[in-house]
Amino acid sequence: MSTFSLKILACITMFIDHITAAFVPVSSVIGGGSDLSWYMIGRLIGRIAFPIYCFLLVEGFYYTSSRRKYILRMFLFALISEIPFDMAFNGFPKGSFQDYMSYQNVMFTLFLGLVLMYFYEDIKMRYLAQPVIFNTLGVLLILGTSMAAFLLKSDYQYTGILFVLVFYLFRGKKAWIAAGLAAVIVLFSNRFEIFALTALVPIFFYNKEPGKKIKYLFYAFYPVHLLILGMILLVK
Repeated sequence: MSTFSLKILACITMFIDHITAAFVPVSSVIGGGSDLSWYMIGRLIGRIAFPIYCFLLVEGFYYTSSRRKYILRMFLFALISEIPFDMAFNGFPKGSFQDYMSYQNVMFTLFLGLVLMYFYEDIKMRYLAQPVIFNTLGVLLILGTSMAAFLLKSDYQYTGILFVLVFYLFRGKKAWIAAGLAAVIVLFSNRFEIFALTALVPIFFYNKEPGKKIKYLFYAFYPVHLLILGMILLVK
C-alpha cells in the first residue's frame, strides 16, 4: 500500500470511530442490545486508525525535509484541533473548564512522539559510544514524554508514546513491531485494544510509494471532521 492509501484508511477508520463515540454514548450500551452491537463494531473498526498514524508519523520523521518544522506543524495542528475536539467529545461550549481539560486530542500525543524521536536521535548521535549514558538518557526521555502525555491527558496517553516508540525502534522489522505492540497492549492497555493489531496487515503491505500528495488535506481532515461532528451535536 502507498502512503496515500494508508492515510485514506486511517481517516476512514478514525471517522467511523469518532462518529460512534460521539453519537452512541457509552451510557446507551450498558443495557446491551443493538446499541451495544453498533458501538462495538464502530469502536473496533476505529482501533485500526491509531497504529497507522503512528507508523506514518515515524516514516514522515525519516523522510521530512525539516524535522523541526514537522514537530512545529504537529503542535500547531494539535492546538487548532483542540476546540473542535472539545466540541465533539468534551461538551464545548456547554461544559466546564474541567471537562475541557479532562481529555485532549491525539495530535498532542503524536507531537510528543515526534519530540521523543527528535531528541532520541540527538542522544544517539552524541552518546551511542557510551552505553551507560546513552541508555540512561534514552530511558529518561521515554519516561519524560510518556509522563507528559499522561499529565496532559492526551488521547492514548503514554500507550500512544510507546506505540510510536515501537515503530521507531523496530522500523523495518515486522516481527519485532508485532511483538512490541502486542506487549504494549497487554501490559499497558485493555484487551479491547488488541484489535489494533489488525492495522499491521495494511502497514506490512506498505510499498514506500507516496501516492497522491495530500499532506495538508490529511492534517486538515482531523480538526475539520471533529468540527462538523461538534456542530451537529450542538444542534441536536
